[in-house]
Amino acid sequence: IKIDSSYSKISKPIYGIFEPEENNLTLDMWLNSEGTRVKDTIERIDKIELSSFAEELFVNTMFTISNIPQQNITDEEFINYKLNWLIDNKKDNLIEIFLNKNKNFPNKKKIIKYLVDKNIASADVSKACQKVFSINTDTKDTYLDQFKIICLINNNKRDEAQLMYDLLKEQKLSNKFFDNKISYLLGLQNKEDKTIDDSSLLNFYLSSITVSDFNYLPNKKTDKKIWEYLTSSNLLKVDNFESKDEIRQLEIVANNNDLAKSYIFEIYTNLK
Repeated sequence: IKIDSSYSKISKPIYGIFEPEENNLTLDMWLNSEGTRVKDTIERIDKIELSSFAEELFVNTMFTISNIPQQNITDEEFINYKLNWLIDNKKDNLIEIFLNKNKNFPNKKKIIKYLVDKNIASADVSKACQKVFSINTDTKDTYLDQFKIICLINNNKRDEAQLMYDLLKEQKLSNKFFDNKISYLLGLQNKEDKTIDDSSLLNFYLSSITVSDFNYLPNKKTDKKIWEYLTSSNLLKVDNFESKDEIRQLEIVANNNDLAKSYIFEIYTNLK
């Protein structure tokens, strides 16, 4: 969103969801705010549980389209506070609206990755695909485009997937791992690539659907989103854990809330 100088004292990109008049606010409401005080206030709010009314006021204030404070806070810092709050509070609907209303903004990749990963982790990939295709087509991001290609293949739209994949390769936004996996899914190569990549949830998901005898033994260093995907997809086999060390690692993971404690109970039951 860009407002010209006839509407604002500052001619620069601005970001938000609501028009100022919707909430009886102004475009320049933050303009003269002191950045340090703004940051301190937001950080204090992050530490308390807001009532529904207080949260509504906070959302209306933070996400009304407005100029960014000009003192002691950068554009990127201010946007990050907004994005972090949306992610930390799992405001997925607001995230989708924000993405559709703001073409480019600092750290856009972070919020797109969150949205894609959140949906993959739930193992409802069909719903995840619906959500990513609802995002404004002007929103460009490699992580998002890679997932869209996988979605097109899953929905038997191979010609569209091939075209999108070719464009990605032309722009040199692909890599060997992704190329091998997508080529296999598209039927361009018959040999199955057994590589399992857990460097991102997207790569891990791609690994899980391209390795016929997929078997992955996580540990306490495994990313929380991968744990969630493993359990949601029933890929975490309790009978794989036999040694005391492996079970002890799972207990640590469960205590950190990265794994449901019911899985630990199931493992104990399986050992009897």
